[in-house]
Amino acid sequence: MKRVIVVGALTFIGYHLVQKFLEEEIEVCAFDFDEMNSVSKINEEKLYLIGRNALFKYFSLRDNDGWEALEEIDIDAAYFCLCEPNQQKNFRNERTILQYVKRFESYCKRKEIKFVISSSVEVSCAHSRNENRMLFSKIEREVQKGDADYCILRVPTVYGPWQPSFMSYHHIILAQLKQQTISLRVEECTCDLLYVEDVANYLYTIGQRKMERKLYSLCSEEKNRWQKGMELLQKTSAFQIQEKECVTGEEEKVVVPSKFSLEQGMGRQISHIKQYRQLYETTNTW
Repeated sequence: MKRVIVVGALTFIGYHLVQKFLEEEIEVCAFDFDEMNSVSKINEEKLYLIGRNALFKYFSLRDNDGWEALEEIDIDAAYFCLCEPNQQKNFRNERTILQYVKRFESYCKRKEIKFVISSSVEVSCAHSRNENRMLFSKIEREVQKGDADYCILRVPTVYGPWQPSFMSYHHIILAQLKQQTISLRVEECTCDLLYVEDVANYLYTIGQRKMERKLYSLCSEEKNRWQKGMELLQKTSAFQIQEKECVTGEEEKVVVPSKFSLEQGMGRQISHIKQYRQLYETTNTW
């Protein structure tokens, strides 16, 4: 691949995917909601870290310049990571998100390029009726009813540097740094756990393959991995946790090999939050 589109380039998985492409010297046309004159502090830091790379170009989804630029260049694949798979509520306007799904699906069909979508494992959970499941179910249906060469990857809970502040591990690590004891209600799916760079690497790899139009569920090689991560974090503090489990559907399972051990991955997330502690404390809405 020489050039790709990443929609949701400033999301948790999307940002790491952009980093992977840049490491492989692949040009990235990046899209997200943020406009340059009103970018959030966290996304401003992300753009600072990758924005100076000559292979990286950022466009707001609301800016017509980005859409016009796509018509003048050759693209090898498009990745849709606009919504956080582990977010449970307070998504942006659903109709707007689905319009972007449809627009990029139509673009991929017309240009005859691959369309790779990150979704949520909660779509597989028959007993779940939350906002996460409803939104990602609609995203998947919108993609499936089109004619683009698509691949949908359902993702479990993801951890690592830049994990969103609404997630459990992030809350616990930040509370420990502040020497606080918290009572935490877990909302994300606890059925599995993947390191964010591993997910990004798999997205990168599958985009280069000849794909079938089907659903895949990404999983780890280790049982009870989410709980093991929680136990690592609870060595010095006690937390009240209400677990939430996910039921696996009939989609094809894909085991994603881990780049780091759970301890190493957790250490990298802790180091990251220590480095950006002030940024998270000033922007954390929890």
